[in-house]
Amino acid sequence: MLTETTEITENLDLVSDLETRYLSGGPQNAPVIVFMHDGAYGGASDVTWGKILPEAAKKYRVIAPDLLGYGGSAKSVRADVSPFAFRIRHIFSLLDHLGITEPVHFVGNSFGGSIGLRALADEQYRHRIASVSTFNGSGGPWKAPDMTKLGAFDGTRESLEQLVDLLCDPVDDKADHLAARYKWAITPGHFITMRAPHTQLPEALKVERPADTFPAQLKEVNTPALLVECSKDTLLQEGWSKNLAESMGNARREVLNRKHCPNITHPEEAWDLIDDFLTSVIEGSAN
Repeated sequence: MLTETTEITENLDLVSDLETRYLSGGPQNAPVIVFMHDGAYGGASDVTWGKILPEAAKKYRVIAPDLLGYGGSAKSVRADVSPFAFRIRHIFSLLDHLGITEPVHFVGNSFGGSIGLRALADEQYRHRIASVSTFNGSGGPWKAPDMTKLGAFDGTRESLEQLVDLLCDPVDDKADHLAARYKWAITPGHFITMRAPHTQLPEALKVERPADTFPAQLKEVNTPALLVECSKDTLLQEGWSKNLAESMGNARREVLNRKHCPNITHPEEAWDLIDDFLTSVIEGSAN
């Protein structure tokens, strides 16, 4: 849900011939932050980052897209590549569409944070990334058993509430968040694009996929990264950020006493971490 009385604009553009909804705001000549939402049912830019975008736009140019398959963007999915690959390409196509060629700061929660890390691991895109901040997005590894529970949505508000309880700490405005997420969760095409990658293939069509070597590609990367782990998060293994930091050249770790989505339930705390990190990165690059 987007905080009211803001300067954040909702946009719907065709990018690579695909409808792309994104929120934007802030000074046009300021450093660019690209906010990427979580990958649970009903994920969208306003649902994940709506409380933070207005504050961020006071000093940064913010772009918050709905990833393909989510929110108001096209319910398009690629089943022949990883769930990260085609969305990363689409994000950079959006930046090209907007004329943004300078390196940007990626900030993501859960799946959105993993997309930022995966983009950084890709030689094709890493030169366009100034930093990555991830809140409980590990890039894929170190999932805990509760992660499988996020696939249990059956179309009802009651089942979605169970997922929200996994993602979020108890807060007074839980009903507002649930309503905003449910609106996107029942959008035609969303459920199908979420389930498509998990379709069981006939035995004759099954092939062995190449081993995923992530995060080995990050050892050679010195791009600054902020890894935010939460001690009450049951969706990722404890210590995932420490494991990931050991595979990165320039990572800062923070641990919050929250669940999986502190950016939703404790936006001021989350933004303070992001802003402090970005300020140090930007000031450091200016010296």
